[in-house]
Amino acid sequence: MAIGTKYSRERRRRRGQFMLRAAKWLLIIGIFLGLGVWSYQSGLELARAEVTALERRIANLSADARDVYARNAALEGELRQARADMVALQRRYEQDVPRGDAAALFSLVQGRIGAGVPRARMEQVVRDAGPIRRCEGRGTTRRFAIAYGRVPDGAGIELQDGVVRVVVSAPAPTDDLARAANVAVTVAGGETLNLTGLPQRHPVVLGNVEFTLNVTASDVRGFAQASLSGC
Repeated sequence: MAIGTKYSRERRRRRGQFMLRAAKWLLIIGIFLGLGVWSYQSGLELARAEVTALERRIANLSADARDVYARNAALEGELRQARADMVALQRRYEQDVPRGDAAALFSLVQGRIGAGVPRARMEQVVRDAGPIRRCEGRGTTRRFAIAYGRVPDGAGIELQDGVVRVVVSAPAPTDDLARAANVAVTVAGGETLNLTGLPQRHPVVLGNVEFTLNVTASDVRGFAQASLSGC
């Protein structure tokens, strides 16, 4: 009887120790499970917060991208308009600003107006201008004295009612007029043209008519002769 009681107590003690050990392991396992659940929940909340932040950032970047696209589209429109305006301005410049012969004529007219010629006079000249008509008929030949040395005032001869003046000069009477003669041709309102040697054949334009001026040495020594072709 005493042995059975002792065995029962021993068995209950072992059972108690086992239960105690089992309870400890269950407690440890529960603690780890709790920590795992807490860590999982914490990680899940953190992941949700990061996802929310990323979604917000994506939304902001998308809005910025749309703004940039809209600004680029507006800038491209402004660039196209600026190019169209530049093309229109270039066309207007080409239409309004003279070039080539027109530019040379415009410069000449400006120079004459700057020299004191009235603008109305220049406009009248331009309006009256037309195709050149050449007069090739035989004109009247006139003889005049050659000026030797210093050329005096009034030397030479006037043709076409004083519109054309011709002066022939030479350094000395013994000089060869074919090489030494100087022929000065002045058309009213223009500059004097100096030609070297005789004979000379030179076109003279008066208005819309072109004449031919012929200057040669006369058969009479010390004289030259000039003629303008007739119409």
